[in-house]
Parts: sequence; C-alpha cells; structure tokens
Amino acid sequence: MDRPFKLEAVLNQRQHQEESARKIFADAARALRQAQAALSDMENTRAQYRRALRRKQDNSDCAMELILYTRYLGRLESEIREQQHVTDELAKDKENKRAALMTTLKDRKIIEKLKERYLADVAKEERDSEQKLLNDVAISRYHRQQ
Repeated sequence: MDRPFKLEAVLNQRQHQEESARKIFADAARALRQAQAALSDMENTRAQYRRALRRKQDNSDCAMELILYTRYLGRLESEIREQQHVTDELAKDKENKRAALMTTLKDRKIIEKLKERYLADVAKEERDSEQKLLNDVAISRYHRQQ
C-alpha cells in the first residue's frame, strides 16, 4: 500500500525556490552591509578632515590649503549623500528579498503540511486494514471454535 505522494515534485521545486530565495536574500544582506560599511568609512573620513580643517583654521595656516580642505569636505558630503541613497535603496531591496523569502517559505510549508496529512492518512489506512485483517482472523477462529 505504498503510494507515492503526488505532489513530491512540487515540494522539491518549492524547496529549490526557497534555497534560491535564501541565496538572493543573503546576497542582498551582504550588499547592504558593505554599503553601510562604506558609508561609515566616509563619515569617519569626514569627521577626521573636519577636525584637521579646524586645527588648520586655528593655526591660521595657508589659505589655499584651507580652500582645498573645504572643497574636499564638500565633495565628501556629496558622496556621503549618494552613499546614503544607495544604502537606503539596498535596505528596501533587502526587505523585498526578505518578503519574497517568507513567501517561498510559506509555500513550501503548505506543501509539507499536505504531505504530512497524506502520510498520516496512509498510515491510518494501513492501521485500519491491519485491524480489519486481525478482526477477520479473530472472527474466523471464533466461528471455527463454535
């Protein structure tokens, strides 16, 4: 009475989709972490150059050097804004990938629940047929003894 689960191919396909979604989510999370690290590095660099600019202003150093520091800080501010935008987009992308992963997880779990129910039904049918056989044997013995 060993009947195969009819949706086994669907279950395998859903498991494959889940693995793929996990990899895609992991890639998105990795990209976000890298973007956040780059943003943090830029912000640290900005803080260092601001301190250096203040020291140079306090020391009344060369005006041309102060202008170079100011221009560099302006360009760095622009790059930080761009990197913040990239980081925000990657965070949204990661969230979308997470939602897709959750959907594939739910899809797989639904098929697994169906398989569990199917296996439970098959096991019940086997127990019932075994019990019927035992009952028939007991009835047959009883009739022979009579």
